[in-house]
Amino acid sequence: MYKLKIFSNFIEDGACKRVWERLCETKDMTNYGIDKNIYITNDDDYTHVLILNTAMPNIPEHIPKKNVVGLAFEPWPYLDLTNIFVDYAQKNIGKYYIGTKDILPEPFVVSFSFMWYMTPYRTIPEKTKMMSLMISTKYELHGHRYRHLLAKQIILNNLPIDIYGTGCEIYSPEYYQLKGNFKEREPYEDYMFHIGIENMQTDHYFSEKIINPLLAGCTPIYLGCLNINNYFPNNVVNLTGDIENDLNILVNILKEPLSFKKEIELQTIKNKIYLLRNLDKIYDVKEPETI
Repeated sequence: MYKLKIFSNFIEDGACKRVWERLCETKDMTNYGIDKNIYITNDDDYTHVLILNTAMPNIPEHIPKKNVVGLAFEPWPYLDLTNIFVDYAQKNIGKYYIGTKDILPEPFVVSFSFMWYMTPYRTIPEKTKMMSLMISTKYELHGHRYRHLLAKQIILNNLPIDIYGTGCEIYSPEYYQLKGNFKEREPYEDYMFHIGIENMQTDHYFSEKIINPLLAGCTPIYLGCLNINNYFPNNVVNLTGDIENDLNILVNILKEPLSFKKEIELQTIKNKIYLLRNLDKIYDVKEPETI
């Protein structure tokens, strides 16, 4: 039995329960509930612990170390992994899943860490539009800048790709590609393709930038996680990070979309990313590549 308690350093602990119940569609799980095999609790009757980012709760002595798992919801540079937290992890956490390990000691292991994503669809929506991209006003990281570089080239080359996000305000509003702010699922719902660029490229970190389009049955055109094809084989069109090459890829997709469109099986994606469908793999301490 898994009676989980979730501790976070960026959101109220009780809110984590509501988020994961929504994202994992627990209303459809026959094994989820207070008297069932899996349940997220806000009380102190828990058997297993999830630690998000760098929360450092006082864990009761009767909870085995192997029943404590950490999940990195940010790339390493944004986690604020102090020596104090690393020491805490070594003493209290069985496994801490993170996108790249570098020189970090055990219990840190490289793996996808079950990032949050948009509210899932129950069925894949019909596709009536071709391709979308999202940009923000940020320029700090390579991914921020590369998204803007792509946006500028899309406009310059008059490519029929819809651009969403707050970053549209940087450009002249006369360009038809600029769609501006959006509702949660708008950049994926009607689109056959979505361009997803992570802020950083790491070994195993990937985020809603690829999960969201997959959940909408929208083929991701992607740059980010270096091992993404191990997680979603035959579901991704990979970008290179070279602007000339990547523009050629976009043009070729626009010319022959059906040659690049991937057949996305929604339940296969959900089985991969839903935390509550993967608890045995997480807590049985299997090799991260199998998660």
